[in-house]
Amino acid sequence: MQEVYADGPRLAELAALVDAGRLTPEVADTLPLEEVARAHERLAAGGVRGRLVLVP
Repeated sequence: MQEVYADGPRLAELAALVDAGRLTPEVADTLPLEEVARAHERLAAGGVRGRLVLVP
């Protein structure tokens, strides 16, 4: 299992790359935060191309 931690400077670097058009994130789906369990199920099942975005 991966450990996740806050890294503000790295996030700012990634945001700058997106703004410059050098990094294009692929979003597979956008879901309301209430559907977090469904998002986990989809990831566990595999085959998701791109990221799942949870919106609070």
